[in-house]
Amino acid sequence: MLNTKRDKAINAAMTVLSLVIALAILFPIIWLVCSSFKQSNELFRYPLHMLSADPTAEHYVSVMEGGFMRYVGNSFFLAIVGTIITLVISSMCGYALAVYRNEIKYTNFVFGIFLLGTLIPGETLTVPQVSVISALGLYNNIWGVILPVVTTTTGIFLFRQMYMQLPLSFVEAARIDGCPEFKTFTHIMAPLGSSTFVTLAIFSFMWRWNDYILPLLVLSDQDNYTIQIAIKNFIGHMGTDWSSILSASVLSMIPVTIVFVILQRYIIGGISAGGVKG
Repeated sequence: MLNTKRDKAINAAMTVLSLVIALAILFPIIWLVCSSFKQSNELFRYPLHMLSADPTAEHYVSVMEGGFMRYVGNSFFLAIVGTIITLVISSMCGYALAVYRNEIKYTNFVFGIFLLGTLIPGETLTVPQVSVISALGLYNNIWGVILPVVTTTTGIFLFRQMYMQLPLSFVEAARIDGCPEFKTFTHIMAPLGSSTFVTLAIFSFMWRWNDYILPLLVLSDQDNYTIQIAIKNFIGHMGTDWSSILSASVLSMIPVTIVFVILQRYIIGGISAGGVKG
């Protein structure tokens, strides 16, 4: 009886703690959304208020009329195309590292080299990346932002660990039946990793949608700007248009939120598959 009461007390305390943490995480987002409907002269009025006394959507209208949808389209192209290429490369590489681990010497050593690459801060690679992009003639081209980051060690790791859980007898049976290796991958092994595909798709989409440094360095033509660079442009020499920044920031969160809500039920399965020791 005492244990039951103690367990209930612990569960209640953990529930309250979880709600407090969730509120702390959501509060800045709620404040952002509410502030985006405030008049410009209300943003820094003291004392601060969560809700506007005279809410308006004119900032959203102004942002949309300023050609914001063009930047949204550029970000969608970057995120979707980059994600598709990332899924293809990561799934094939993870398949090779898992299936051929007993057939090709040093396969695990190569995977270890990939993991060591995660110790290198991405910012240190920015200058070499921009140099290569310029040499390839991709400067001020959206492909110059997509191609340098289509490979990700995280994706390769997730797929390798997922394929390591699958019996190699699937591949061996396909080979005995004369199935080509590529068809074995596309028709047998890849469909079994749907949760990993969805998980990496969500992460990859968010990474590219929120990417800032590389697009800032590579894209110089305003027509090629992504949504994050467009938001930065509201900060000018004559001042900062905070109302437009808030409205544009809310608009930029909507696609990622929709993607996450639709596909979030696959995340736990995908991460669990990647967390199994091979």
